[in-house]
Amino acid sequence: MGLVEVGLLLLSFVVPLSAVLIGLPPFLRFLTRKGWTSSDAHKSTQTKVPEPAGPMLFVAALAGEFVAAVGFSSVVPVAVILGAGVAFAIGLADDLYVLGGKTKPLLLLLAGVAFVSLVVIVPDLYQPVITFPILGDTASHFTIYTALAVVAFPVVSNAFNMMDAFNGEISWFTLLTSLALLAGISLHAAFASGFSLARVGAVLPLVAVTTGFLLFNRYPSKAFDGDSGSLMFGAMFAGLALTGGVEIAAIIAIVPAILNSFYTLSSVRGFVERRRMQSRPTYMGSDGLLYPSTEAGAPNTLVRLVLLAGALSEKDLVKSLMYLTLVACLFSVAISVLTWAI
Repeated sequence: MGLVEVGLLLLSFVVPLSAVLIGLPPFLRFLTRKGWTSSDAHKSTQTKVPEPAGPMLFVAALAGEFVAAVGFSSVVPVAVILGAGVAFAIGLADDLYVLGGKTKPLLLLLAGVAFVSLVVIVPDLYQPVITFPILGDTASHFTIYTALAVVAFPVVSNAFNMMDAFNGEISWFTLLTSLALLAGISLHAAFASGFSLARVGAVLPLVAVTTGFLLFNRYPSKAFDGDSGSLMFGAMFAGLALTGGVEIAAIIAIVPAILNSFYTLSSVRGFVERRRMQSRPTYMGSDGLLYPSTEAGAPNTLVRLVLLAGALSEKDLVKSLMYLTLVACLFSVAISVLTWAI
């Protein structure tokens, strides 16, 4: 890897990071002036936070993927941002009009369709095999893999969306998992011949955008991303995992989100829009701490299970969730090492 490639990778990170740091503050002021704010539900005093920041985050991600696409002359970043763009549009519609709990996952299939459609132009956009550590590759099957790729977008996007309930939760979660993804794809690039650096460059905008957004979203939040942001993050993660050939490592990294989705969907028996749930998984006590709900119909989320060990402040709760995520991400990196470096 020469100085030119290093410079392009650096630009793929710096451009979207700068876009968030420079563009988000005036955009948040615009949202506030327009009255586009949401109540911070887990505060003892009523607090209004600008939402959704998703449009600005998407612009920043788009800028980063554009740099990677042009710099490396690759369609890979285009495919990633195309799938993410469809998810962003669906999320923005949900922010503005509130889509149904079943409508949103079905529409998100379009993000997967948009992503795989570029295989017509670039046949090697993704390899129709799954590589396991030590065991090696599965048999190649384009049809089955492509179908699974399409389904991956609503599954992963909704999993990310469900990890967006507390100050800093989605930004920390996306940053940690995207770093694990970056490690896996970088190892793939280092030890697999013919692997394009564009696939590494395509990950950096996601890392950059969430790094910048974390400064605004961490406790106490000054910005919420909205469904437009969280669904975009999930779609980018799915597209990057598929193009980077690190599906197993990616699944391991987001195990907390997968468990959270499983617990929630199984307890409410299907897809239900969270803003229309009659019962909440937690409640705030008079001491300002969060407690697990004792209502019979409350959904069994990962947060509720964590709180069964004892009440926590919102800040400490997010720390606990991120410790779980960090452990999953370390396992993910270990899987990548076993897959590509050994």
